[in-house]
Amino acid sequence: MKDSNELVEFAPEEIIDPIEAICTGTCESLSGRSDLTWAIGRHTEDGTLHLAIIGNTGGGMFSKDWCSASDIQDIVLGEGNLVARSFCPLHAGRSINSGGFIASALRELGLIRANEENTRVHEHVPGTTFEKVVSAYMAQAKSERAAKGVKPVAVEAAGRKTLKLKGG
Repeated sequence: MKDSNELVEFAPEEIIDPIEAICTGTCESLSGRSDLTWAIGRHTEDGTLHLAIIGNTGGGMFSKDWCSASDIQDIVLGEGNLVARSFCPLHAGRSINSGGFIASALRELGLIRANEENTRVHEHVPGTTFEKVVSAYMAQAKSERAAKGVKPVAVEAAGRKTLKLKGG
């Protein structure tokens, strides 16, 4: 029988993110007071797309967790008038800034646009989906890199580790 005063040490487990960042971009926050960096990721097992805010030049807190394209699409299509708080359920219980930062990235990607009458309110751009705007953004970024003679670099989202599957 072990002594009850004996210390047991556990090695910390390395958390491997199943979502691999495939591109990044920058945009201005909705308030215009900071610049944000966001990442698009693809789940390594099921191929689904995700979005994460990974940087903020301002002092505001935010969640760096991934949110799925399907959850984003549900919110965008489910509400006629989108405000920053519309996206807060994607990171429930986290910083209120996260919703606005996600809206900023979606506006930059072209999935939503500011309402002409009230710039605090956004609306879905008809005919767009998250997958379509991501594909268009990546194609444009690729052609801009090619025009400049710049080779693509590996993307790492905020220090997250990605899981590489053998044979894939």
